[in-house]
Order: sequence, then structure tokens, then C-alpha cells
Amino acid sequence: MSLTHVQINRPEDVQLFQQLLADWCQAWCTLPGQDQPNWEAIRSLYANTEGLTFYDAVTPHSFSNVDEMQAAFPPVAQLKLIPQNDLRVYRTGDSVWTTITQDIEAIGKDGYPFHMTQRQTAIWQFQNDLWVVVHEHLSSKSSLV
Repeated sequence: MSLTHVQINRPEDVQLFQQLLADWCQAWCTLPGQDQPNWEAIRSLYANTEGLTFYDAVTPHSFSNVDEMQAAFPPVAQLKLIPQNDLRVYRTGDSVWTTITQDIEAIGKDGYPFHMTQRQTAIWQFQNDLWVVVHEHLSSKSSLV
């Protein structure tokens, strides 16, 4: 991947990845009466390749695949992810990285509400006629002060 030919925020890329990230957020949301996100939809958005790493803002913080994510995911009463309007898309060939901020609104099984803003950086590759996440880094906003 050559960084000398990076195209930033091409309108067609922004439109495509706005939709992909909306799909990503929707897949992670719970439906009424369900305590887990849509794992089938989530699997369709991630590469299933040995040796990948996906970092999360919550424990255990690092996963190699969607099966590990699912095994660690706690049951929730409700989960909603809302993308903010700050998407950036960087493209070089069949590789793209995106950055975006998302709001997370959740209600735990104990009824306790939870809100967090997270940042997502994702690296996408075009594989088998689909864009899939091959690396992801989620982090929460925090302050040392």
C-alpha cells in the first residue's frame, strides 16, 4: 500500500462508506426483545482471515475474529449505536481506512443506562466483491484531568 496516492473523502467513497458504517452500526444494535446484536450481519462485515486483530474500547479489548467478539459480548436489555457526522475516508487501491465517532446508548440487563462516545478507525479491503473490515480500533474518549 502506497500512502503517496491516498485519495481523501472522494464523494463516491464517502457515500459508500456512510452506508457501510450505517450497516455496521445497525448490525451491532439489538432488536426489541433480544439481548444480543445481529451476529450474522456482523460476520458479513468482517474478514474471516487468520491473524487479524480487532481492538475494542471494552474488555477484553482485543479479538482475532467475530466468534471471539460474540463469546465476550454480555447480554444487554438494549444497545444502540449512532454514527456522528464526522466520517473521513482514505483510499488507496482496494484498501480504505475510515475514521468516525459513534454514540453508544445501552441499557444493561440490570436496567442501568449507559452512554459512551467511541472513536472507530477501521481498515477495509475489497475481498470477493465486498468491502470487509480487516482491522479495527475502537477507543473511548477520556481525559487524564
